[in-house]
Amino acid sequence: MVVPLAGQPPTPAGDTALGRLARRADTRLRELRTEADTLSARGGAFREEMRQLEADRQIKADELAAIDTDLTEMSRQLEEAEARIAELAARLARQRPLVEARLVELYKMGAPRYARLLLGSGARDIGRAYRLLSTMARRDQTQFERHRQSVADLEASRAALAERQTEVSRRRGGAWNAWLAADRAIATQASLIEDTEARAAETAALADTLQAARAALAGGTGAVALPLAPFQGALTPPVAGEILAPFGVVREAMAGLAPGQGIELGAADGEGVRAVHGGEVAFAGTIDGFAALVVLDHGGGSRSVYGRLEGLGVHEGVRVEQGALVGTAGAGADGTPAVYFELRVDGRLVDPIEWLE
Repeated sequence: MVVPLAGQPPTPAGDTALGRLARRADTRLRELRTEADTLSARGGAFREEMRQLEADRQIKADELAAIDTDLTEMSRQLEEAEARIAELAARLARQRPLVEARLVELYKMGAPRYARLLLGSGARDIGRAYRLLSTMARRDQTQFERHRQSVADLEASRAALAERQTEVSRRRGGAWNAWLAADRAIATQASLIEDTEARAAETAALADTLQAARAALAGGTGAVALPLAPFQGALTPPVAGEILAPFGVVREAMAGLAPGQGIELGAADGEGVRAVHGGEVAFAGTIDGFAALVVLDHGGGSRSVYGRLEGLGVHEGVRVEQGALVGTAGAGADGTPAVYFELRVDGRLVDPIEWLE
């Protein structure tokens, strides 16, 4: 039998352990199914958001492709302008000596020489030659100026193209960053969907496990117990005090216990410490240098440990229900009333905070 302690709540008339387990299972089943439905709905909403993100990414990809097409066309136009400028510059270089030579000839045939030629024969031929040279020089000069203006226009066009190319390149950088941000958002959303759907599947599986245990209770088959795993986040703390040392943190050394494997909860002196889940008492006794300790076996490799106890309310081999008094809180080495609580689920050490209400 369980050793009674002061403050142990009386059992209502007509209330049975089986009935209490059934009610607890039903309550938790409703919670798990509601949570599974919520997660499934959330996953659907996330998938709709994913479709919108993918559409947005495609729009940005199309914008990026259009910008790349513009850049390719501008590069082609710049190459053509460069080639045209080089061609005109070469033509100007070839024409410049001819124009200068004709101008020199015209200068040489100016008024002084012309006057001397009038005294001799062939003055008419000289006049015709002068007019011919003058006409050719004007034509060359006109063509030279036209080519030079063409070069200037092409230079201006090239500068405008280069400026536009720079602006489009800046736009491309912005479009690329926008596409990259959309792609990252999709990756994040995909991870969120995967996590949500995994949690929904896990919750549904836990509900199935609990449903099977509930059916066994109803059929009167198997042990009168419920698995611990479906109750993550729904376990009532062994005491209502604040956390003095979180998981992985050691406030002081405790003989026989690996440091940082559980948490320490503040408690009132002599406060009752209660089982977080039903199970069989695997150990109830003292550890050298460390008051009293109770270990409950919940089946399937799941155990809970209650340490720093001043008094024991159970002994080894008995089964206790969730909420049963396993002992009273004692004091740590520093005199502060505290309870050590450790939890293993399916043989794996877990952070108790993630399992408590």
